[in-house]
Amino acid sequence: MCYIITKTGKVTRYNQSGQLTQTIQNDNTGRELYSIPYYITENNNGDVVVSDLYGAVVVTERRGRHRFSYTGRPSGSGLRPRGICTDPLSHILVCNGITYTLQMLDKDGQFLSHLLTKSQEMGRPRSLSYDVNTHRLLVGSLDNNKVCVYRYITRQDALTDEHRPRPHGEAMFSSSAVE
Repeated sequence: MCYIITKTGKVTRYNQSGQLTQTIQNDNTGRELYSIPYYITENNNGDVVVSDLYGAVVVTERRGRHRFSYTGRPSGSGLRPRGICTDPLSHILVCNGITYTLQMLDKDGQFLSHLLTKSQEMGRPRSLSYDVNTHRLLVGSLDNNKVCVYRYITRQDALTDEHRPRPHGEAMFSSSAVE
């Protein structure tokens, strides 16, 4: 069997009846937005946020217009985005498969901080989910079948729409591993 990777991708949206309602594939100049869309989420503001396996977080507005592509910090330094999610403050959280870090971006793609770096406990962060009820971030590890649970936003932060990373870029204030 032979597989041919075309390195083109698209995002499709369907209604509750299963009918195709939207296809997002190209920017306004006709250039393809995605190589291999890997993970996808929708931000509070309606933006579609995609981790593209070949080096970018690609963000389009609800209607499909390309807003920005984030390629790492500093720009173009190397990003292999894996798990991706957003939080109640519209931050974009992404796992970087090159540096094994978890990066926080604002809703406009500006780097804010590293939430996690590779550790023995965590290993290589790979998948993400944010629980809006408990304000906990669940981070799955590629290495050790662990899910680590973190809290970096308090309920008050979510209610006031504010969050200020801690000094020295340390944003987490509690963590525990779940096996």
